[in-house]
Amino acid sequence: MHSMNYEAVAETIRSGYREVTPQYRRDDEIEVTTRNHAHISGILRKLCVSFDRPIRALDVGCGTGRYFHCLTNVQQLLGIDITEEMLRAAEHPVREDEVTIPEIRLVCANFYLTEFPPGAFDLIYSLGMFGNGCPVTTAVCNRFHKWLAPGGKLFFNTVDVAGMPASYRIKRQIRGVAYPFLPPKTKARLDERAARHPFYGMSRRELASVLKQSQFKNFEVTSNFCESPLWNGRHLECIASKD
Repeated sequence: MHSMNYEAVAETIRSGYREVTPQYRRDDEIEVTTRNHAHISGILRKLCVSFDRPIRALDVGCGTGRYFHCLTNVQQLLGIDITEEMLRAAEHPVREDEVTIPEIRLVCANFYLTEFPPGAFDLIYSLGMFGNGCPVTTAVCNRFHKWLAPGGKLFFNTVDVAGMPASYRIKRQIRGVAYPFLPPKTKARLDERAARHPFYGMSRRELASVLKQSQFKNFEVTSNFCESPLWNGRHLECIASKD
């Protein structure tokens, strides 16, 4: 609907997470006991051991390092996040005594404005970042594809609008149909409101369409209910591989 100002969105996210980092870190202790976490952990472990050698991994939007202890067979991990407070918490992540990665590097940067060398990683994952403030686009998927080495794998999730209230889904459909026909001033007001509180939940069909237009030819999209006391709803999960 409108062009994306990644710097403005980043600052909005930073300001929000600066305030909630302590609570977010406490929430880690709750989340690691949930079925949702067990589900995600199982996927990460399966992806890690699918390689017959130690691998290089990238955690996009690593936050407080909630998933570091889930990784195995990882020689090097790079965690990137736009919030310094989150990264300081990630220096001592939840279940730190279970983390087996010899080399972890944490970088404060805006993912959308960051570049890595082609083939720099064997595994890229991003959990809990896309949807609220951060969109999944074909360009994003193509960047992941470029950063992966041949045979590399990608795992990410985003908010599934199928889990949103019916009133939200109806309004979303109406906006999508009516937006091109609205007066410029009305479009500007809607764009300004969306910029303050950007939300990029997707349908399963929409996410599959984005991936079909990307360089990934081998991917699977599933919808899963999030069984956690911290959030009620559904996530779309994507696992893709680079041929």
